[in-house]
Amino acid sequence: MQNTNTIHLTMVVAIFSLHTTFAQVSGTVMDENNAPLPGASVVVKGTVTGTTTDFDGNYEIAADGTDNLVFSYVGYKTQEVSIDGRSTVDVQLVVDASQLEEVVVVGYGTQKKGEVTGSISTIGSESIEKIATSNSVDAIKGQVAGVDIQANGGRPGENSTVRIRGRRSISASNDPLYVIDGIPQISGNASVSDINPQDIESMNVLKDAAATAIYGSRGANGVILITTKRGRLGADTKVRYSTHYGVTSATRLVDMMNGEEYAAMKRESRRRGANEGDPNWNGTIPADEVVFDDPIELESLAQGRSTDYLDLVLNNGYQTNHQVSVSGGSEKTNFNTSVGYFNEQGIIKTMDFERFTGRLNLDHKISDVFKVGMSFTVSHSIQNYGSNAVMGEALSNNPLGVPYDENGDLLFLPTNDGIRTNPLSELVPGAYIDERKVTRIFAPVYLDINIAEGIKWTTNFGPDIRYYRRGEFRGSLTNDNRGGPGDAEVENIQNFGYTLENILNINKTINEKHNIGVTLLQSIQSSREERFYSEVASIPYEQQQFYNMATASVKGDIESNLEEWTLASFMGRVNYDFEGKYLFQASLRADGSSRLAPGNQWDYFPGVSAGWRISQEDFLQNSNTISDLKLRISYGEVGNTSVDPYQTQGTLTTSDYAFGETPVLGQRLDKLSNNQLGWEVSKTIDVGFDYGLWTNRVTGSFDYFSTETSNLLLERALSPAIGFDDVFQNVGATATKGVEFSINGDIIRNPEGLNWNLAFNIASYKEEITELPLKDENGNSLDDLGNRWFIGSPVNVFYDYEKVGIYQIDEQALATSAESKVPGEIKLGDQNGDGIITDADRIILGTDIPDYYGGITNTFNYKNWDLSFFFYFRQGQMIRSRFHDSNNNLFGRYNNLDVDYWTIDNPTNDQPRPNQNQEFPENSSTRSYFDGSYIKLRNLQLGYNFPSSLTEKLNLSNMRLYLAGQNLWFISDYETFDPEVSEDNDDGGGGVSSSTVPSNKMFSVGLNVTF
Repeated sequence: MQNTNTIHLTMVVAIFSLHTTFAQVSGTVMDENNAPLPGASVVVKGTVTGTTTDFDGNYEIAADGTDNLVFSYVGYKTQEVSIDGRSTVDVQLVVDASQLEEVVVVGYGTQKKGEVTGSISTIGSESIEKIATSNSVDAIKGQVAGVDIQANGGRPGENSTVRIRGRRSISASNDPLYVIDGIPQISGNASVSDINPQDIESMNVLKDAAATAIYGSRGANGVILITTKRGRLGADTKVRYSTHYGVTSATRLVDMMNGEEYAAMKRESRRRGANEGDPNWNGTIPADEVVFDDPIELESLAQGRSTDYLDLVLNNGYQTNHQVSVSGGSEKTNFNTSVGYFNEQGIIKTMDFERFTGRLNLDHKISDVFKVGMSFTVSHSIQNYGSNAVMGEALSNNPLGVPYDENGDLLFLPTNDGIRTNPLSELVPGAYIDERKVTRIFAPVYLDINIAEGIKWTTNFGPDIRYYRRGEFRGSLTNDNRGGPGDAEVENIQNFGYTLENILNINKTINEKHNIGVTLLQSIQSSREERFYSEVASIPYEQQQFYNMATASVKGDIESNLEEWTLASFMGRVNYDFEGKYLFQASLRADGSSRLAPGNQWDYFPGVSAGWRISQEDFLQNSNTISDLKLRISYGEVGNTSVDPYQTQGTLTTSDYAFGETPVLGQRLDKLSNNQLGWEVSKTIDVGFDYGLWTNRVTGSFDYFSTETSNLLLERALSPAIGFDDVFQNVGATATKGVEFSINGDIIRNPEGLNWNLAFNIASYKEEITELPLKDENGNSLDDLGNRWFIGSPVNVFYDYEKVGIYQIDEQALATSAESKVPGEIKLGDQNGDGIITDADRIILGTDIPDYYGGITNTFNYKNWDLSFFFYFRQGQMIRSRFHDSNNNLFGRYNNLDVDYWTIDNPTNDQPRPNQNQEFPENSSTRSYFDGSYIKLRNLQLGYNFPSSLTEKLNLSNMRLYLAGQNLWFISDYETFDPEVSEDNDDGGGGVSSSTVPSNKMFSVGLNVTF
């Protein structure tokens, strides 16, 4: 009986198991035109089982015959289909017109692109990842109208300078605000360098004040919203690996004199008159034994020997990147995690940059009410900055000197000139160290609460921890110490900041015509930064570098300081549209900053914008030409508190006093207090339109903007009689206005053959100072010659004499009467025609603002092949070149640019006569102004996507191999390493200096694989 019961039980279990056995269900997901949809989501309803379709739209999933499958794809309506015991289930998805439109991140939320009434530009991950760089901001250079990005030289790991629609402030920062995954950043440009570009999904640039007003006091210079990649609900788990390796070299070298050319220049510089006191320009050249007082020079001349120091210090570098990411999701949880490694070895061997990054983005739907998520980022980077003297000495060293002795050992002094040291000495391992380490943990978390339909509460908390350590060591045989004992210094900076935000979003639709959205925000952001610094000299043994500074016999400065600030904010925004045609947005933000003086800490920043989607009107509904046309107009006010904390307070500094016969250390006032310091405010009007033609085959936008900035946070110089050097005050005003235009078009669109897409953008703006502190008796602003600020002119101008040539032999009398000069010297322009060159003859020669700038990208696709090339350009700006100041002195002591200089036998108007008695030619600066216009081939890339017939055999979803080149070619009249220079370099005027590392060109190969 017991055996019989066992047999019956076994049969029941077997039958039950038969009915619940999962089978493989397969099929194809197609669009409305029966074309396959790769990447469509397929999920077994009520489970975490899911997958995505392959390149051909095919899928395969384990499911019970009674289950339902849920199919979804961006821009299409979600469909639920019953399996009904079938093994093949094919589905054709239907377009969802309400979802097909692109969604744009606008700050504290998203909007459909057609509903946006501000000036916002978007760059996707594909455009960012095409540029091999450590910094994602550098990757969008030339791709966004109105965004001007300039490099700071070729050092690995250096950040670029970013300007959105020009400058507004004179003394305060003009850097934009960066917002990463909804959290405003506290460390400016540096915060972006910690983010792996391959982790970024999109970058949205808010340009007009109506769009940036929701960020209030920090939105004056534009806002860049960075959204990192997240997993997709119901998506199959994907593993992606990407890598590239490239070889770098100097983009272009400069033409310095070789030994023979230097010798000729030095001979000319030693020309002497027949008698003492006679002019030298028409004298005679002494014998070589008199001209060349260093035996090594005479030896090199006799042997025909010349040393090219640039060639010795510049090498090929490399750049490599590896990234592994895993992403996926179920019905309730989605995730994206990645680890990355970036390494760039510079073209100077002691300069490099290495970064490790890790990321985990996680979202989980607890219930229909609660949802939580996080965006955890950790990064660690090491930049070996290297010695500035490498380039400076390589350019300036006498080419008749020798870098090695007869045994092949380095000579610290290539000649008997103690000023010029061997640049190779800076490259000896351990001789010169400038190591900069940054470790950052950025871990924002959020909680969403769906209170009711259309009502959502969000709390964001974003802690941001950053550690910076800079260690420097300079050995005895370096340019800094010149045989003296080694020295070291260490700087440690610890920064902890956080952002806490509470956001209430209400979205309602009334009668299917009126759409209303309300956003309310309460926010607080705080930062605490501690800095410690110490320096020592006379280190007993150099191997210790900066790690055992207590053993040094000479103790230098010891500094420490604490810097804290807090920003409290409230914001409200209302969006309204009627039938998607008539759009309106208004916002008001209140910000209170601890940086400003009590009574002036709070201010209010309104923004209002409106839009008319003309293409939605009946008279254009059936147009075959205009598929989208939206008119926009906006006005907004934004602030700027980008000054250091405590500027409102008087500060103390140490000072040496004599107490009788005894020296003592005391304190004195250092900074003058200003209890009236308030907000710098920019007011902007923007008028523009977005367009789409021929079913959006051609799209683009146009904008005109005008910004007026008042109450400038100006660092104003004071009279020495007051006892203070300067003070921050709210004085002065500027104005900026300009235009932007962009167009993107599919010139050839053929799904089965060749496709060609062209993207072009261009922008132009004018900038002027409209008010300054100094006034005449009528209250009109006066120019500030000392700071070179001029009413009606841009913030940065070049105010100097104008070089009009070189005085020739037949102009000897004019040279004497006008400037007390002789033939062969620089001839200046007599602007007022009085026959004498005085300060009144100085004029504004130019500015660093371009007439226009932009970029053009061509992308071709043919079956599995793709080819793209990208140019960007900047035209009409002037460069003040410190490089020419340092390397064109014609002194006959240091090497010189190979220029066309004046002699009796070569009466050129280009460069003056070499002169031993002038370390720099008189009015030498007039030779340093150049047209900085250029056009560059930024990126060239050829790629091949391997066919699915191969990738399926390798168990891969897709695989792409590509070859790329960056900065391969440029055109410019500015004859140095690179015409692309930052306004932050060299006295605010841009230009390459002697210490600037040449920019790099790179040839690379890369691979992207998805498992």
